[in-house]
Amino acid sequence: MHKEGGAVGAARVAMLTRSLAAVTLMGVGSAAYAQSSVTLYGSLDGGLRNLVNGTKAGGAALSMASNGTYNSNRWGFLGKEDLGGGYYARFNLEAGYVLSTGQNNNTNNQLFQRTSTVGFGGPFGQVDIGHQFTLQHHLIKDFEPFDFHYLSITEATAVSGGSTGRDDNDINYHGFFGPWVIRAEYALGGVPGSVASGSVLGGGVNYRSETVSLGAGYTHRSNALSATSEQFFNSDQYTAGGALTVGPVDLMAGYSLVLQDVPANVEGKTRNQYLWGGVRYQVTRFFNVTAAYYDNRNTTAGVDGRKGVAILGLVYLLSKRTELYADVDYTRFTGGYVTNATLNPSRHPTQTGVSFGVNHWF
Repeated sequence: MHKEGGAVGAARVAMLTRSLAAVTLMGVGSAAYAQSSVTLYGSLDGGLRNLVNGTKAGGAALSMASNGTYNSNRWGFLGKEDLGGGYYARFNLEAGYVLSTGQNNNTNNQLFQRTSTVGFGGPFGQVDIGHQFTLQHHLIKDFEPFDFHYLSITEATAVSGGSTGRDDNDINYHGFFGPWVIRAEYALGGVPGSVASGSVLGGGVNYRSETVSLGAGYTHRSNALSATSEQFFNSDQYTAGGALTVGPVDLMAGYSLVLQDVPANVEGKTRNQYLWGGVRYQVTRFFNVTAAYYDNRNTTAGVDGRKGVAILGLVYLLSKRTELYADVDYTRFTGGYVTNATLNPSRHPTQTGVSFGVNHWF
């Protein structure tokens, strides 16, 4: 009896062990299937900028670059959940701030004014829904010489369009198919009784190889005449550009044309033409130099204006996450742009700027 009971007990123990192992494997498989992560990231950029003819009196304007001259100050959360089979869900919340005061860098107390999206992706590509960068922003990244640094100086934000390069109520798609990237964007206007009013519709494509990058795209916008107006007017943007890599040197150039209807009291269209070109040189692993020129020509109601920006920037890496930067830039306004208070608050035809600072990201 004793031996038989021992055998039965051993069998039960073995069965229980196998059951626990099976449950454990199921738990591990389930955890792997629903694996998720949330990353906290951000950038801190502080320095000084001196702008000659930066005031109406013609003097130099010395300021602390508390919103980030080289890189915009921001912090955010990026989350991703593995759904299995190559599919995933994701979200991104990103806020900007003023380094010198700790305040939000906007006046309407909008917390995640930089990015607020939720989406999903898989073998077909990725779809993001919410407040996010425009299609034009993603399109020109491959051939924007400063890679969206020094945004307060260059014309990259203007080319991106939207509200500071972003759209509300936006559905954005991109898919990677070999060397090709297919892009599409649709932003809802939110206007009762009209699908088109206030909406954004765009499409584009990028081609990427080891030495050549090309891109082209189109965006149609229906813009409100004013914040309180029920009238809307159309805007069409056509963009193309490319980059060539030769060893440590990248050569880049781009073109964008915006044709915009204007209010009824002004005849014709507003024509905004952007041309830019530049070169990046990776001198060493820790030191790089970038030089670029941006040209913007505007014609509105027969009045021409032009803005040209030449900029030279230097970056030295102190570590993987901390870098020193400096730039010298020269801006020239002609025609209607000289007296344009929005583009040129000082109303001087030329301005010379010098900036330097430190940028850390995490």
